[in-house]
Amino acid sequence: MKTVLVFLFILTFSCKSQQNVSEQVNRSNGLELIIQDEYYFTDKPETLVIKDDKSLKTLFSKINRTRKPGIPIPKIDFTKEVILVASMGEKAMSELPNLIILNQSEVQIEIGIQFNESSNKKSSTITYPFCVYKMPLSENEVIFSRL
Repeated sequence: MKTVLVFLFILTFSCKSQQNVSEQVNRSNGLELIIQDEYYFTDKPETLVIKDDKSLKTLFSKINRTRKPGIPIPKIDFTKEVILVASMGEKAMSELPNLIILNQSEVQIEIGIQFNESSNKKSSTITYPFCVYKMPLSENEVIFSRL
């Protein structure tokens, strides 16, 4: 019994999932993940910068078109924050995209779209992966780059 408890204790504190979350938050430099999922139907990849409530509601009406119950619309203060959306179109893989800030200058912010290292694994399942992040409001132009 004592051995099992020691094993569970070691297993709990050696888990790397907590470390990965903190690394992602540190690399994101102000980006906060709102949602990642495998279905936002669009044939081709697209990126969006949403700066108003009406556009956010339109986005979530598309996301929730085939979901019952739908994903709730987050409460966003657009006087302080903007929403960044990256949808990848049709993919034969199960990895979800992540956004990171690559470069920030006085006039623009370059956002990188990346998949996890194992994203090259092909699958027979067709997905339409997307992610939605929020970041502090800025007057700088947002440019997306695929990594």
